[in-house]
Amino acid sequence: MIVLHRPATGPCRPTVHISPDVPTIAGELLAGAIERTIARQGRCRLALSGGSTPAPIFAWLRQNLPTRCYDQLHITWADERVLPCNPSFAGDWQAFDPESNLRLAYEKWLAHVPIDVRRVHPLALSADAKVETLRFGRSFRQEMDGEIDVALLGVGPDGHVASLFPDHPALDVDDLCMAVHDSPKPPAERITLSLPVLDRARVVVVAATGDNKADMLSNAFAGVNGGEGLPVARVRGGGDLHWVLDPAAGRQIAAAAISK
Repeated sequence: MIVLHRPATGPCRPTVHISPDVPTIAGELLAGAIERTIARQGRCRLALSGGSTPAPIFAWLRQNLPTRCYDQLHITWADERVLPCNPSFAGDWQAFDPESNLRLAYEKWLAHVPIDVRRVHPLALSADAKVETLRFGRSFRQEMDGEIDVALLGVGPDGHVASLFPDHPALDVDDLCMAVHDSPKPPAERITLSLPVLDRARVVVVAATGDNKADMLSNAFAGVNGGEGLPVARVRGGGDLHWVLDPAAGRQIAAAAISK
């Protein structure tokens, strides 16, 4: 594994972990952050990402996060796709669309561990983005005080995180959450936590795999070629920021470090 740090002159200082075993590295960082947060304040508020990269991380957490953590763990999502859904009771995850971020997390992790469904906070419970944004915003304030402590984020080849896309007006919204009606990545309608909420998380773990993200991540890490303005570069975290990359995604960052 290669571990790199951004030079101290940068506005954001991620620790970059380049390893073929992204699930273990990311899982260990998340589990450690969850345990430390619970020890410090009696609970941990965790936001999860969707997509293909987090799935094996969820499987790692299922096997390795201590059972004692679930009594103090609150879980929500960084974003969600607004899709048809009609759950008949709290925790009815099988009523969610197969493409939903919530269903993925349940299939790989939450359905197999002793977490109280009252501490799981879905972003969308129907296909009405406006109604669900208002409902979740109220729930997020009441149940999680409008804050998250730890976040797991994926990143797209264009540098987007959650449903915050490059040059999109949602990047400048400072509400807790918002509906996105024109996502450039289908489906068009989504609900996302805002950049300020993600940015205040004490620990942020960004996980990425694949050669198609290498150039973008290198630009975002170095702050060149417009990379400093990408959403992934604008999430700095309120404490620890980690990028966990496989060798393909991290090849440009590693090459630049070696050349120096």
